[in-house]
Amino acid sequence: EPDEAFRWFSRFFEGLSSGVQTLSMLMAEPDLLDDLVATLALAPRLAEILSRRPNLLEALVSGQAPPRPSIGAETDFDTALDLWRRYHREQSFLVGHRLLHGLIPASDAARHWTDLADETIREMAAAAVHETERRNGPQPGRWAVFAMGKLGGAELTAGSDLDIIVIYDADPLEAQTWYTRFTQRLITALTAPTAEGALYEVDMRLRPSGRAGPVAVSLPAFESYQNKEAWTWEHMALTRLRPVAGDPDLGKAVMRIAADAITHRARITDTDTPVTDAGAAVTGTQAIRADITDMRQRLYREKPGEGLWDLKTAEGGLIDVEFVVQQEMLLAGDPALIRSATLDAIAAVSFDPETRATLSSGLQLLQALQQVQRLAIGTETRSEAMPAGLRDRLCRAVGLERFGDLEDKLSATKTKVHDIAVKKLHLDATEG
Repeated sequence: EPDEAFRWFSRFFEGLSSGVQTLSMLMAEPDLLDDLVATLALAPRLAEILSRRPNLLEALVSGQAPPRPSIGAETDFDTALDLWRRYHREQSFLVGHRLLHGLIPASDAARHWTDLADETIREMAAAAVHETERRNGPQPGRWAVFAMGKLGGAELTAGSDLDIIVIYDADPLEAQTWYTRFTQRLITALTAPTAEGALYEVDMRLRPSGRAGPVAVSLPAFESYQNKEAWTWEHMALTRLRPVAGDPDLGKAVMRIAADAITHRARITDTDTPVTDAGAAVTGTQAIRADITDMRQRLYREKPGEGLWDLKTAEGGLIDVEFVVQQEMLLAGDPALIRSATLDAIAAVSFDPETRATLSSGLQLLQALQQVQRLAIGTETRSEAMPAGLRDRLCRAVGLERFGDLEDKLSATKTKVHDIAVKKLHLDATEG
């Protein structure tokens, strides 16, 4: 929009230490000026970064990314946070710019956002270890950080928060305090606003016992909880578990525990009587189906969709796809079929060809559109809030020319996906 572009254009020039060099660059590269105006107008997230780091224009012209900072054990904790935030902001801008202007497909953007988040967790975890050892002595064992949710599935978008859990393996008498301090510093490193801004919002509610549980979980406690106390929805979330940082062998051990826990209920014999989330005693696969049906229907009631461009919670949106796929992984009872990425899981589990094709194409359409949508307008779902330039970029992201054709395709796709959800999840077709 012209007014929005002008406002960000003004902020961009206010942030310049010297405007002469930038003006000369824009005069020498006319296409760069068009690129700049479009970026400022369509993606406030990118405009904010560019207004703080105008030198990123040079990276667009040269095609060379800013260098990775050198952060080591001798680097002060606060300095490490600022150095990485500066690098992270620059990398975020370059990924978002390439996505906005169609230089990379949405699937590549998801991979780049995820790689950047993984790298960030590793760097900030290392900084947190150094600071915790400085203040609390040597670490008493081994630890690992695990991704869940969109991060676990390598499906991040611009502005995604990070679902993580921290698991350690050490003498509990010595380790609990140390790993609690380490985890708290890791969260600070990822979330605290400094002079260079913040990195991410972090959600650790998927750890055992949620907010009521410790921020760092011992390996025996994790195994016991998953096998004896976890609800079905927690095992659904666990399908997206993925090690990101820390001890590789601990990561493998946790993944084996998780895979066995996820598939255990489906292997329960009829002589056992597991209890569902709703409190009913039934056989293993019955419990899984009953819990997932109940959860999806409650979500329809509590978080109803907000129209066609609600790509996540509405009927036929991403949650429908995820529920169907995660249910099939739990029902299969085979650890070898567990996949953290939804698209990979669709290919791995047993669907008929038509269902697999519908879920696969539907997922890719929804994810491609969500990548551009989140970059440009965040969680806004009203089509009237989409300027013409954004509509054009949404069309280009999925290979269409007319916005009307895109909306028709999106509507038809969501209808087909929801029909599958109604059938597979045994839903009341009127729910939502």
